[in-house]
Amino acid sequence: MAGLVPGVVLAQQGPADRVPPASHCLDARDIRQVEQASAESIAVRGGNGQAYRIDFSGEGCPGINEASQVRLDAPAGWACGRPSEQVIVDGRNCGISAVTVMDNRDFAEAARESSRQFAATLPGITVTGDGDAQGARRSARHTFEGTHDFCFATRHVRSWNEDPQGVVVETNPRRNGGVRYYRVELGGSCSILAGAQSVDFQSGFQNGLICGNPGDRIVMTPSAIIGDLRSSTPRFARPGCEVLAVYPKD
Repeated sequence: MAGLVPGVVLAQQGPADRVPPASHCLDARDIRQVEQASAESIAVRGGNGQAYRIDFSGEGCPGINEASQVRLDAPAGWACGRPSEQVIVDGRNCGISAVTVMDNRDFAEAARESSRQFAATLPGITVTGDGDAQGARRSARHTFEGTHDFCFATRHVRSWNEDPQGVVVETNPRRNGGVRYYRVELGGSCSILAGAQSVDFQSGFQNGLICGNPGDRIVMTPSAIIGDLRSSTPRFARPGCEVLAVYPKD
């Protein structure tokens, strides 16, 4: 998965029976991942699998991806967008103005942009949530763990089907962070899918990943008819359709 750098992977674990004070609140004790695409906000994946957006007040909170330590400070361990909540980044206090629920598409977009902006390997980072009774902490390294939020590997594709929103791809969940189905958005109508029994996925970066990167395409499979010149057409020259975005299917 070379060339892809995820956001910050978080380590805090919290009890499963905690009840949020409101439906949009994030459990600060149980955070899996943070992505920062802009200084104004961060995208957070909670331990329950739900994605959230945290907006910052004032001039925002730049530099979270490069920070050595990040702390989400929230009363009773719940971040809901109250004035008393803040993110502490290497000693800097960043006020929180809002916390909202995100869908998988928006989270994937933020994760993809974060990966593009911070394409170099970053140092380790420790992230904690306020109110953890056990106080357990461990260092988390920047790895490729977050790429399943906006990519799938072509070698793990099991099947595909077309629907009104685009294409749904089934992958091996054991190889894609537990994700079985991905939504694939295309750049328009895709005539090659009409009646197609099989297709190939072409990675624009030639790394075996489909992420909505430039050059990612769905292409026709070679003809199986003996003597048909299409049987020897290289994949890059086959008719295809541009892939604009990839994200776990809701």
